[in-house]
Amino acid sequence: MVSLEVEKRCGCFTRARLEESLRFDTKEQALKKAKEMLMIMNNDFCGKHKFKIVEENDTVKIVEDEENN
Repeated sequence: MVSLEVEKRCGCFTRARLEESLRFDTKEQALKKAKEMLMIMNNDFCGKHKFKIVEENDTVKIVEDEENN
């Protein structure tokens, strides 16, 4: 199993009602969902934060992209 986690749950994330932790059978499924969520978070949220995907073993994380904030 591969988990997808969101590390920074800002107010926009809470209001969007996105799930903060999901589990998938494959890393490909987790990455596909992470990319979908990343587009929403970077395009539809207020713009105070930018996010990126980080892969760590059996975990795919959406984290704040501090270089682009």
